[in-house]
Amino acid sequence: MLLKELGKQIKILRKENKYSQQDIEQYSGVNKRTISKIENGFIDEVGIKKVDKILDLLGYELNIRLKNRPKTLEELQDERK
Repeated sequence: MLLKELGKQIKILRKENKYSQQDIEQYSGVNKRTISKIENGFIDEVGIKKVDKILDLLGYELNIRLKNRPKTLEELQDERK
């Protein structure tokens, strides 16, 4: 997953959880400007700890998987949501 795609997914998850960027800033310590840049793909590099803090607040975690492997049934079902 590219950083731009990750940012879009974070934005979707934040909105699904009815959090504002200010809420995320307050509880994660990541400033709102950085959150906005991540969500809109305007940042070339971001610390993994920042992304981890944001995802943790949203109830998610980073995961590693083999590149170009077929998607699992669970991943395909998640895409339908």
